[in-house]
Amino acid sequence: MGFSGLVAEVFLLREFLIVFAGNEFSIGLILANWVVLEALGALIFGRLLEKLPGKVETLVGLTVLFVLFLLGAIFLIRSLKGLLGISVGELVSLAPMFYSSFLILAPVSVLHGALFPACCQVYSLFAGPDAPSAGRVYAYETIGTVIGGVVCTYLFVPHLHTFQVVFWLALLNLIVCIALLVPFWRTGGFSRALLIVQAVLIAAVGYGIFAGPADALHRLSIQTQWRGLH
Repeated sequence: MGFSGLVAEVFLLREFLIVFAGNEFSIGLILANWVVLEALGALIFGRLLEKLPGKVETLVGLTVLFVLFLLGAIFLIRSLKGLLGISVGELVSLAPMFYSSFLILAPVSVLHGALFPACCQVYSLFAGPDAPSAGRVYAYETIGTVIGGVVCTYLFVPHLHTFQVVFWLALLNLIVCIALLVPFWRTGGFSRALLIVQAVLIAAVGYGIFAGPADALHRLSIQTQWRGLH
């Protein structure tokens, strides 16, 4: 969770800064939206998840939605000036900068915020209800964040474009989801069906990485972003 959040935040921020011709003010605005939306996600879903059955299945569903919305957010950011009716060389003013970043970040940030209470619920399921789940999950999230920073700095940013990073992040998350679902293979039809769906998604993401769709999405989004200049 910490790894995914850090990677998502870094690459979303980088894409926004390209569109907004970034400065310190735009960085602060984007990060403020991210933090507020994450807090809302944790607050809202923290109460809802306690009442929902199928804690592991809920966590898996939130994770899949997170990576899907992250993929869509990257494409939307690169298409943003066209959607706002702003020419490529024109600066984005404050109001569009605020509401566009808020709306694009909303599903990704809220879902990532929801992952924290969902992980706490799943940790309690495996470790027992008396285990200090919030503190342990926060510690694991911090470790993941540190690892994510190192991987971003030395692997992702120098060697991969954004869509490749998102696809690899999706693959990692889907593998973790399968590992969580395997113990519940015999417990019910829904868990089994969800496990099969995860396997299909892993195959699709792997195809996207190694057969070219990730590169095709990258080229299409770049053409959309810099329309008329190529």
